[in-house]
Amino acid sequence: MRKAMISSLLLGMALAATAPVQAETGQGAINARELSDREEIRTLLVNYGRYLDARQLEDYANLFAEEGVWVGGFGAAVGREAILEMMQGSLGPSGEVPDNPGFHVMTNMIVDTDGDTATAWSRWTFYLKGPDGMPIVGSAGRYEDTLVRRGGEWKFLRRKTNADLYYRPGRDEAQSE
Repeated sequence: MRKAMISSLLLGMALAATAPVQAETGQGAINARELSDREEIRTLLVNYGRYLDARQLEDYANLFAEEGVWVGGFGAAVGREAILEMMQGSLGPSGEVPDNPGFHVMTNMIVDTDGDTATAWSRWTFYLKGPDGMPIVGSAGRYEDTLVRRGGEWKFLRRKTNADLYYRPGRDEAQSE
């Protein structure tokens, strides 16, 4: 009898361990693959800011698909090489971090996946070192992304950046755009 109970318990544990992992969302259950995809995309979104802040522009450009599109305050570029050239033209050569570097904080990430394609929406805030040495918000906005999985990795197919707020020290007021 005890042997049968232990066998049943072990069988139940084995079945539970092999069952697909699911999480509830507003749209229903999602499986482990979708959860993993969403986490990989969130990492991509964060790496975008990390590479940009460190001026690792080649790594930054490689976050885009070969035919990727970037649209934002610096203009627009189509293709990984054109994105790299645009960023180098706007920020200088790779690796040259300014004396008073700022940094991006990425938040409010919403990611939806559909197989090998996805969309994401997120907020960004760019902090600068203020006159008193304390951080201040230099600008803030949002990203609207279309993503694609290529070679097992998620890439930006299209990234549109929208700046909602600019602040420049020395001015009397913040500007909204």
